[in-house]
Amino acid sequence: MIIYDDTSMAFIRKSEDYVKEILLSLGIKVQRSRFEFNKYLYPIHVVVFEGSEWGHFNAPYMQIGLNRKLIYLAKDSVVRDILSHELAHFLTYIRHGVTAAHGKEFHDICREYGFPSDISAATMNLDASNESKVGDLESERILEKVKKLLQLAQSSNSHEAELATVKANQLLLRHNLDGLRDKKIDEPLYLDRLLFQPRKDAKLVAIYDILRHFIVRPVISFGKNTCCLEVSGTLTNVKLARYVAEFLERELDHLWEVSKKEHDLQGLRAKNSFFAGVARGFDEKMRKVKVEYSTEDQKSLMVVEKQLDIDVRKIYRRLSSSSSGQEIDSRARDVGVQKGKDLTIRKGVEGKSKKLFLTWKN
Repeated sequence: MIIYDDTSMAFIRKSEDYVKEILLSLGIKVQRSRFEFNKYLYPIHVVVFEGSEWGHFNAPYMQIGLNRKLIYLAKDSVVRDILSHELAHFLTYIRHGVTAAHGKEFHDICREYGFPSDISAATMNLDASNESKVGDLESERILEKVKKLLQLAQSSNSHEAELATVKANQLLLRHNLDGLRDKKIDEPLYLDRLLFQPRKDAKLVAIYDILRHFIVRPVISFGKNTCCLEVSGTLTNVKLARYVAEFLERELDHLWEVSKKEHDLQGLRAKNSFFAGVARGFDEKMRKVKVEYSTEDQKSLMVVEKQLDIDVRKIYRRLSSSSSGQEIDSRARDVGVQKGKDLTIRKGVEGKSKKLFLTWKN
């Protein structure tokens, strides 16, 4: 996940200055936030993340990522070496497109620009005893409680299901309020990228709409020949958003297949309208759930949402809403609305990895 806080953003500014210095040393022209290569301009964009590699180059977004641990563990010279490695991936991508991560084209670029062998290597070791603590145990506990409540919301008893949904949302709200009350100056904002696909479609827009109810800010982000959902918020909320999004990515297709047979629905317009209806039905359900909040909790939710809007401006200067822009099949939409009202979030899977590498993403 990508992280934005005062410390990370200071590290980003320093790292982007290093990128400019490295490019200039290679004889490449640099502007304020871009560099010129083969008469085209490319972005100088560094982000900080928590993940399973020291650094990476994200090709579709032309973005260099540095592991947050480097802020605390690495000397400036080490950071420069990692940036040089990822810049070599960047230049390889510009010249050759997608290639093997550390293949012939990559090593040819390293030789052309005089990068030494330790920069072209695929791995790097840092002193393990200096590694900072990773993870947030309190966040994990809250997340597990919310997941269990959401699964209880599958009850065939409508009263029990509504009660479990209310409790899950109130627990999530209380966790956010506690974090807001105890907010540290340098508390991080997390960003995660979910559900990559070639283009935006009605299902992605429906998931975007549903995720807005989980105290995150979803954004449909576009890279070269790809798009995805970006979600920003606290660590707990972003992890829950991934859990929900990965479930919905499968469940919406399943609901469509069932509804298509039950109601004799056909065609892309019907499918798109169905997905839009599911999002609307879920929205109506969640609005009803929020009415169950006390007056104090409703006011508190407004405070949390307002603070999230302020925090997200660290990442995005301008935000706009998203829609599918498709003609509506009213019958398919109405079927989707009912499915959305009945929708419950069930168990998902979260993977883990501890080995750190220097790599790239394509």
